[in-house]
Amino acid sequence: MRIPPPAEFLLKSAGAAKSEIIVDYNGFTPEAQEAFAYAVSIWESIIESDMPIRMQANWEDNLETNVLGSCGPETYYKDFKDAPFKGRYYPVAIAEKIAKREMNGESRYDIVANFNSNVDWYYGTDMNCPDTLYDLVTVVMHEIGHGLGFTGFLFIDSNNEYGAYGNMEFGDATSFDILVQKGETDGKQLVDTSFFENVSSALKRALVSNDLYANSPIAQHRNDGLKPKLYTPYIFNAGSSIYHLDDDTYGHTDVNSLMTHAVGMAEAIHDPGPITKGIMDDIGWRNIYIRFDQVKDIEELKPLVFSGWFESDYGVKDGTPKVIYSLDEFDSHSDTLELMDLKGDGTYSVTFEPAAGTEKISYYIEVQDTVNRMRTDPALAPTEFYTIHVGTDTEKPVIVHEEINYFLLINEQQQLSADISDNLGIDTAYVQYSINGDAQEPFALQRDFDNRYIGNFPFDLNNLNDGDEITYAIFAIDEANTPNSNRLPADELDFFSFTIEDIFDPVSYYSNDFNAETPDFLLSDFDIYTAPDFNDGALHSLHPYAAPEIDNGELEFTTLLKKPIIIKDNGTLNFAEVVLVEPGGLTSVYGDSNFYDYVIVEGSKNNGANWYPLSDGYDSSDQLVWKTNYNSGIPTDGQNSETEGTADWFVNRSITLTDNDYFVAGDTILIRFRLYSDPYATGWGWAIDDLEIQRPVSAGITLLSPGEINVYPNPFTDNVTVKISAVQQEAQIQIDVFNAVGQKIYATHEQGVIGGYSHEINLSRYGNGIFLVKVSQNGQPVLTKKLIKN
Repeated sequence: MRIPPPAEFLLKSAGAAKSEIIVDYNGFTPEAQEAFAYAVSIWESIIESDMPIRMQANWEDNLETNVLGSCGPETYYKDFKDAPFKGRYYPVAIAEKIAKREMNGESRYDIVANFNSNVDWYYGTDMNCPDTLYDLVTVVMHEIGHGLGFTGFLFIDSNNEYGAYGNMEFGDATSFDILVQKGETDGKQLVDTSFFENVSSALKRALVSNDLYANSPIAQHRNDGLKPKLYTPYIFNAGSSIYHLDDDTYGHTDVNSLMTHAVGMAEAIHDPGPITKGIMDDIGWRNIYIRFDQVKDIEELKPLVFSGWFESDYGVKDGTPKVIYSLDEFDSHSDTLELMDLKGDGTYSVTFEPAAGTEKISYYIEVQDTVNRMRTDPALAPTEFYTIHVGTDTEKPVIVHEEINYFLLINEQQQLSADISDNLGIDTAYVQYSINGDAQEPFALQRDFDNRYIGNFPFDLNNLNDGDEITYAIFAIDEANTPNSNRLPADELDFFSFTIEDIFDPVSYYSNDFNAETPDFLLSDFDIYTAPDFNDGALHSLHPYAAPEIDNGELEFTTLLKKPIIIKDNGTLNFAEVVLVEPGGLTSVYGDSNFYDYVIVEGSKNNGANWYPLSDGYDSSDQLVWKTNYNSGIPTDGQNSETEGTADWFVNRSITLTDNDYFVAGDTILIRFRLYSDPYATGWGWAIDDLEIQRPVSAGITLLSPGEINVYPNPFTDNVTVKISAVQQEAQIQIDVFNAVGQKIYATHEQGVIGGYSHEINLSRYGNGIFLVKVSQNGQPVLTKKLIKN
C-alpha cells in the first residue's frame, strides 16, 4: 500500500515549513538519517509552532525483535499560560507552542525516540518499499505522531485488576485522555468520575471494551460526522491499546491507517490522514484563545465594560461570543450578554449596567470556533467563574517579585518585572532604589500584560563599577476612592539587593585555587570558602542545594567566570570536583527524561545571551565514589541524600574547549558552571577546586585525585587494600603507612604505573590502634587517610 505525503507537503515552496523539528541523531547510518529527515520534513509541513521542537533519535541494536521503534514526549506540563483546559497535562512540544516559550530548556529534548537498527529497513523516500522490508519513513512518521501527543496516561495495572489514569499521581490526564469516551453516540468520558471511578474495575472493563472513541470535533468533522474509533482490544496491550486508531476500522488501504497499532512490510504511508490530523488539532496543536481582561471590583454601581478579543486557528463562529453572568454565583439563574465586534477590528465588547442594589456579578466568557469547539474563560466554567464585588475597597495590592541577583555591565539595561494585582485595579506602581546607599530618583513600572509590570533601572553605566550594590523596593497603589498601597519587601527597613558585575578583559589562560576571596567569579548561587572536611578553599554550590518541589518545576544554580577566555587550539579546562547530585535512571544519559539532577560546564560567545555545553552534563553516577556515597545517605523513609562531601572524594576533570559543536580556536567565550535541579530529590551539591584553563601543564603535575583512590576495609583486621581506579599517564605511585606516633612502618614504590592499580598491605604483626596511610603520585601527596585496626 502506498499513501503519498499530504498536499501541504507536496505543494510547499522552499521554506514553507510550519515548524522546525531539530533532531539529534545518535548512531544513525547516512541512509537511515536521510529517511528520518524526510519523515521529519513531512511533519514540519503539518504541525504549526513558533517554538523549535527538539528531538533525540537513537539507532539501537538492543530493542526487542518485534519492536520497530518507540517514541514519546520527554515531559508534560499543565496550567501554563493559555492552557486550554485547567489541570490537564500537555506534551512539552504542545505546551511550548501554546505558551510561546521554552519550558524545559534548550538543553533538554521535547521528544525522545528509539529505532531498531536490526530491522530489515527500506530507506527510500519514494514509497517503493518491497514486500521483504519495512518502510522506515512510515515508522518514523508513526512514532513522531506519538511524540507530538498521540499518547496519554490511561492504563490497566500489572495484576489486571483495575483501570486507572495518572502520571505524577492518580488523576493526572493528558489532553488526549480527555477525548477518550466509551460509546460512539452519547459517549461517556473515561476521565469523568461520575461515569468511571479512577482506579476501578469499571474503568478496566471500558479499556478492553473494543468500544472507545475519540471525541474530537475536528476529526469528527473530517470523518463524515463519525467519531474516530480507537484500538482497544479485549486483551489490554500497554504498548498499543487506546493510543492508536482501530486497525479493523482503518485497514491498511485506508488513508487514516498510519496511526493504527501495527504496520506490515511493503506498507508506505507518508500521510497521517485527516482523522489523525484532526485529533492532533484537538489535543492542542490548533486552539482558540480568549484574550479578555478580568473586570475588576467597583466601589459604586456603574456600567461595566467587557472587552477583549479571540485568537483562533479556525476562526470565531458568528453569534457565539458571549458573557454568561449570574447575580447568585450560578446557584439558580444566569443570563447572557452577546459580545459584538462593533468596530470591525476584532475587538468584541458589551456594556452591562447592574441594577440598583446589586452586590456582586459572577460571569464567564464563552465562544465557539467554526468547527464547533467551545472554549470558556475560566476554562472550567461554569464550575469556576469570575466575580465582581460592589462596595468600599480596603484590600491592598498584591506584589510578587523574583529578586534580581546581579547586573552584568556588558548589558545595556536591567529590567525589573513584578506581578502586581488588585481586586479594583492598579493606579500606580514604582520602584525606589539606591546605589551604594545613595538614594536615586524612583522610576515607574508600566503594565506589560495581565498582571505583569515592567520597568528599567535608569542606570548611567559610566558611573557603575564592579562590586557596586543596588538596593530597591517595589510600591503599588490601587484605584480605590481611599487608595490602598503596598510595599515589597513589607518591612520598611528591608530591601532587595543585587550587585553590579563587570566582565574583565579576555585572557588566554586562567588559574584559581580558591584559597582566597576573588572578584573573578559571579557568586550569586555559589560561594568560595573552606567547607567542613575540606583542607582549604573551594568553589561551592549551596549545601544542600534546593529542589522546586512542584511537578515539572526546575531550578538552576550558576557561577560565572568574569574573565572571558580566548580559546587556543585543543585548549583544556581542568579542575578537581566533588559531585553529590541525584543520579539518573539506571541506563539514562544526559538529555534523557530520567536523567534527573546534573552539573554542567557551559560557554557563551555572545555575552551570555546563549549558552552551550562544553561537554555533556553529568551526575553522581559519573564516579563510583560519588554514587556510592550519595546513595548511602538516603534514609529509608526519605528521598534526599544526607551525605556531606569531603576532600577525599575529589576527582579531576579535563574538558577540551574545542571538543564540541559550538566553539573553535580563536573564539572568546564566557564560562559558567551550572547545577540543574529537577522537581524533587536533592543532595549535598557541587564543589570545584584547582581550576586551570589553558595553562601549560608541567611534567610533574599530579593528575590523580583523592576520589580515585579507595582504601579499605576500615576498620580492618590484618590486611588493607589500596585501589586506584585509573592513573591517567605513566607515573610513580608511593604508599606509606605510619603508626599512631608518626613512625613509618611500611613503604612501597611502583614505577611506570598506568591505568588501574591495586596493592594489598599486611599489618597483622602490629597491634590494634590507629594508622595513617599516605598515597603519593610522582612525589606529590594525593590522599592521607586514617585507619583503625581492631
